[in-house]
Amino acid sequence: MRFRAELEPLSPYNPPRASQEAAAERGTGGLVKLTSNELSFGPLPEAEAALAEALPRANRYPDRYAAALREAVAAANPGSDVANVLVGNGSSEVLQNLLMLVERPGEVLFPWPTFTLYPSIAATLGLRARRVPLTEEHRVKPEALLSAVTGETRAVILCNPNNPTGTHLTLEEVSAFADALPEDVLLILDEAYQEFVADHGSHALALERPNVAVARTFSKAHGLAGFRVGYGLASREIADYAERVRFPFSVNLAAQVAATASMQAREKIRARAEFVIRERERVERAFREAGLNYVHSQGNFVLVETSPALFERAGVLVREGDPLGYPGWSRVTIGNTQENDLVIGALG
Repeated sequence: MRFRAELEPLSPYNPPRASQEAAAERGTGGLVKLTSNELSFGPLPEAEAALAEALPRANRYPDRYAAALREAVAAANPGSDVANVLVGNGSSEVLQNLLMLVERPGEVLFPWPTFTLYPSIAATLGLRARRVPLTEEHRVKPEALLSAVTGETRAVILCNPNNPTGTHLTLEEVSAFADALPEDVLLILDEAYQEFVADHGSHALALERPNVAVARTFSKAHGLAGFRVGYGLASREIADYAERVRFPFSVNLAAQVAATASMQAREKIRARAEFVIRERERVERAFREAGLNYVHSQGNFVLVETSPALFERAGVLVREGDPLGYPGWSRVTIGNTQENDLVIGALG
């Protein structure tokens, strides 16, 4: 059997030190897991109650359209309605479904380093991946992205805030970039960490422009990473086509009810995000006082120039920078107060 040549460079996702991370998740091995930008808190009580109510219905297929979830997302984003909402098995499926809509052959453009899944999705969909380097300050340079656009460019993915750097383009900068982008190029704003930044409202760009879509997740601020549920916002036409290619029942019953309840508890999610922001500032201050080079972050993590071994000696697992494009660095997820105390204690 012959396989597609563009799949040769790909490999199954296998996070480093998987066995150690599994031990940390089980509460064994004496390790704290701050590797994957997860929330250290569980689901909101509202989400847990919704899950308990839904459990007796687990023998039935979930709502194919995820109507209640779409309604909750639309209500949380002024100016949108259910016809503007995309859903998926995590924001990764939302991204994949959006890229399934563009013409072939062609290329997908994105800053680099960024979320490492982008080139894999592009390859599996038969699109070429083109990387545009970040600046020396680890920031996305919109002018460089625009200069890289060619007649073969079908989509641009902008992770904002960027993972793994945490750097962020303002809403004004993103809007100006969208204005300058050719109308036949799809701009996908990957906003997995949007709850942790000050300026919101980017969903309005997706409602105003026919070639802009926003992808978001319940895996971070909502604490629902284990349920794999994401959503997007786009024009009615994009949302319609994305639903045509979405795998049936890709958002399971538990994910739908938990995400719906969590989205409706917006004040509690906002309070969680504010806690993470305060703790992020505390961790960054500690890095600064220790004389470590770090990148000021707008996500729920901080990229710092030091070996993961420094933190592991204090019982904390962090993400190695090597596979993220930052050899010799560590990406540290912001945890709860006690976990962050361990991170700071490792610097002494």
